[in-house]
Amino acid sequence: MTGEAQKIARLLRSHLTLGQLLEDLIVLATGQFLSKVLGFFAFAYLARKLSIGDYGAVETAVGMAAIGAVAIQLGTDAIGVRHIVQRDRPRETVLGSVIGAQFAIAAILAPALVTVYIAASGKTEYSALFWMFGASLLLIPLKQAWFFQSQEKMGVAGFGQTLKMGIFLLAVLMLTDDGRMKAVDVGVAEIVAVAAMVGWFSALSLKTIEPARPRFDARYCGQILIESAPLGGSGLVNTTAQYLPILIVAALSDNQATANFGAAQRLYLSLLMFSFIYYFNLYPSIARLVREEKEKLRTIISASVRVTAWAGVAAALLLQSMATPIMSFVFGGKLAGAGAAFAIMVWSLPLTLGSGNARWLLVASKRQNALFLAQCIGAAVTVGVGYLLAQKSGAVGAAWGVVAGAAALWVSSHLATAGLEVRASLAPAVLPAGVAAGYAVLFWLWSPPNAILAGMITALGLAVAIGVDREFWRALRVLAAAKSRDESPIKA
Repeated sequence: MTGEAQKIARLLRSHLTLGQLLEDLIVLATGQFLSKVLGFFAFAYLARKLSIGDYGAVETAVGMAAIGAVAIQLGTDAIGVRHIVQRDRPRETVLGSVIGAQFAIAAILAPALVTVYIAASGKTEYSALFWMFGASLLLIPLKQAWFFQSQEKMGVAGFGQTLKMGIFLLAVLMLTDDGRMKAVDVGVAEIVAVAAMVGWFSALSLKTIEPARPRFDARYCGQILIESAPLGGSGLVNTTAQYLPILIVAALSDNQATANFGAAQRLYLSLLMFSFIYYFNLYPSIARLVREEKEKLRTIISASVRVTAWAGVAAALLLQSMATPIMSFVFGGKLAGAGAAFAIMVWSLPLTLGSGNARWLLVASKRQNALFLAQCIGAAVTVGVGYLLAQKSGAVGAAWGVVAGAAALWVSSHLATAGLEVRASLAPAVLPAGVAAGYAVLFWLWSPPNAILAGMITALGLAVAIGVDREFWRALRVLAAAKSRDESPIKA
């Protein structure tokens, strides 16, 4: 193909597609959206069929499993992606060694975590539930979404979680007996759903590397564990900070407060997952560009700061204004009180989205130790503030702890990027932050008569503010071109 023909082809592709990064993001977001919709149906159903005590126990077990999953992965997934993308080892060796490392961790950690949670919660009547969720953790090493991330197969990576939640919902419905359900039945549904998900990933990963097979290299496995330990520690600390507050509320408050916090946290963490998939999609490009094209990376990170700031602030403002009606609609009237905690918790969304730019730059730049320290600071603030405030304010106090921890993580991770050639500039986030502050003052001075009016005022103001920021649309175009290897992105 001549140079002129190549230019024409690139021009046509740029007008007929959204750009590989945005297309992959849409694929991942669609998968996550479907999985969250299925999850909402499942847990809305459980909230209506389980007693308040059983529902609180289920949410606590879910938190335990989330902590366990991150601990088992120990950052080996992100290191595996980096090694495959940067071609440090054959992909079948990376795949086999990462799986082997995770199995070794799972065998030790799963029973230990269950024992600690049962003792800390003081609810031995739910021991069977906790042990079932612990058993599901033994399958986590076969969850290979990270491998398909490294292959830029985001559709495969995103569908796994959708499949899991679909099977979970079906299992929950099938295990209901005469309109009633017990907490232990949810444990059975979890095992079935996780098994279906890992079966999907295992079958497709074998097909992808065929005729080769996953190859375990003990020495290389040890290298991966050493390299991933700080990053894994960061993920573990971060996830613990997310899910430990419900254990604090369970220990300090009654069943109603635990259920309220669990419901608010479930919706909040479901929304927070979109932050993860955004960076899950962007990370391979960051890992490549940090070595090859630092100027292009600087442009992309600047655009990312602007887009994530607006996305986070818009989500927080709209969700805060409609918090109580949303919680009542999703979980039923008996958990309407969760709206107060949810309205506070949503302000962690812009903080977490914003800190992601710095956090993933640290990962790509092999500064896992600095990220680990930042995560420890954020977790300490979350637990410390949450524990102090939960003693007096229950679920609402613990929600303030979540926000304080997210703010501490944002500050500490940004400071940790000092010395890097590419950093996340804060300037693009100034206008979104100003809009958030303006709404905070407005609703402090004047309380709208109903949530619908508050939502309409918020949406209108956001539309005007984003329209004023002309760089926002240019930033979107930069991100659309972020995965291009033959073009430079539009300057932000």
